[in-house]
Amino acid sequence: MEFQGFPRIHSIFYAVFDIIKGTVVKHQVPEGSITPQMQDALNEPTKTLIDFESISEYIIPKKQLYKRLVTICTNGYKVMGCPVVLHDHEKYRHFRNEFRFNLCFVFEQDAETSSYEAVVRKLSRVLEGLELECNFLSKDVSSESQTVQNVIEQLFEDLNSYCECQIPINTFNTINLKLFPTYPNPRTVYDYQVPVCTVDVKKMMNPNWDITVQKVASLINGIHHVKRIAELANVKGEWARQSMEHMMYYGCIIMTDIFQYSNVYAVKPEITRLFDPKYGLAQECLGYIMLPNAPEISVERVYALYCGLKYGLTVKDWMEEQQLSSFYIDERRVISFGVIKGLIYRVHKYPILAIINKYTGATIHPDIIPYLDGKHHYDEICTDLECSPQELNEQLGCTQQQFEQSKHVVDTVYEDDKQNEGQPRWCVQFIFR
Repeated sequence: MEFQGFPRIHSIFYAVFDIIKGTVVKHQVPEGSITPQMQDALNEPTKTLIDFESISEYIIPKKQLYKRLVTICTNGYKVMGCPVVLHDHEKYRHFRNEFRFNLCFVFEQDAETSSYEAVVRKLSRVLEGLELECNFLSKDVSSESQTVQNVIEQLFEDLNSYCECQIPINTFNTINLKLFPTYPNPRTVYDYQVPVCTVDVKKMMNPNWDITVQKVASLINGIHHVKRIAELANVKGEWARQSMEHMMYYGCIIMTDIFQYSNVYAVKPEITRLFDPKYGLAQECLGYIMLPNAPEISVERVYALYCGLKYGLTVKDWMEEQQLSSFYIDERRVISFGVIKGLIYRVHKYPILAIINKYTGATIHPDIIPYLDGKHHYDEICTDLECSPQELNEQLGCTQQQFEQSKHVVDTVYEDDKQNEGQPRWCVQFIFR
């Protein structure tokens, strides 16, 4: 997973609630970005990024929103802050017994700001602690103004330039911040999926890694499915899946389907990316699928190979049809590259138990019945029941010739139904998708 970088901070401002003026901006960086400042030469106010007055009620909001992350979009910008209120009858007797403030960041409206959420929350907690400890925010203007201004100036420069900052406040307090990229949660890992490494995980491992992750990672070879890896590593299936989800989160592995010569694949419109220099897939594909020391084939030929995949055609039949043995390429890598890059997709078989009014077929094993609801495909059923697709075909009473259509019916019934001729019978339908 490629990280695109952190969004730029366009402004940082510190606002407080004044008992006479209401919500006011006391400090801002850059100057004049939030509230107008008079220009010396022309004596005209500077142009601001946002209309502060229109959102001021959300900068210092109602009590229900205090100590919560508040984000407002206005004028093409996103304002993010975490307002704080402190109550003290003695200390804040000149401020109606409470002190309210907010330190806000301004970004472009469409920016991905999830990495800054923890920073904004932490800053509000740190400033609250500094105020409670040494009146950092509410002491005299003569000593306070320059200090807070210096803090937000350094925040603005360091976070934009270095994505981290260290700001000493006094002898005992320092503000330490660092931005970390955030990724979406990984998809759920299933027992029938096959992990494929995108980096050399074995070289990355060190003794500090979790023991289960080390055992699982060492067995990832692009062939074993998750359940098999859990068995070889002698760990619980749940632990193996969690370990792989953890590695998926950091982009170390991706999940694909079990490679079998009985699999069926079909091409996607994205196959045209092979010819687009912007993606660079052509040379990457050739370098990945060719056998060592073998002469490369043309990109056009690779394109033709992928376009030969279609409904009803197994990988074995596709290899014979395309005469793959004469090209010195690894058919497993051809398929895995196409699936990983989104050029082709797997056509799964979903068995569904239905009713007909005639009797044909043989007994269905009771263990298979719960999977015949149209929600479980062959890979999942075979992995859970530890059987091959051929054995499952025999149990369901179907043959390879019956898989040539995208939807078909194979008549199979319970053994007990033989005694009830003329009554509705169970049968199995197969849906390809």
